[in-house]
Amino acid sequence: MLVRFALTFALVALAGCGDSPPPAPGAQGTYDRHCAECHAQAGEPGGPGVGGSRGPNLSKIAERPGRTAEWLAQYISDPKATKPGAKLMPAFGDKLSAAQIKELAEWLAAKK
Repeated sequence: MLVRFALTFALVALAGCGDSPPPAPGAQGTYDRHCAECHAQAGEPGGPGVGGSRGPNLSKIAERPGRTAEWLAQYISDPKATKPGAKLMPAFGDKLSAAQIKELAEWLAAKK
């Protein structure tokens, strides 16, 4: 009986393996794939289980002075050129298209 339970449990657990949901479209998907690893907060998809993330919380980034869509797009493309003291943020100008960066920047600029 115990063996049957263990086998049934194992089969049910394995049935769900590899079934990750498809990425969200648009800016949300770009954020999920390229930003959440560092910027998602505890409990958010891609974020740590507890504690803070490595990057700043972007949920209200547009409330900070000067954080317009244009500034954000430049920063996402090349952080060190936009803010010389930037140390941890990688440049995404060679990883994302200009359209993806613009869409992401506009999405972030709407977060207030």
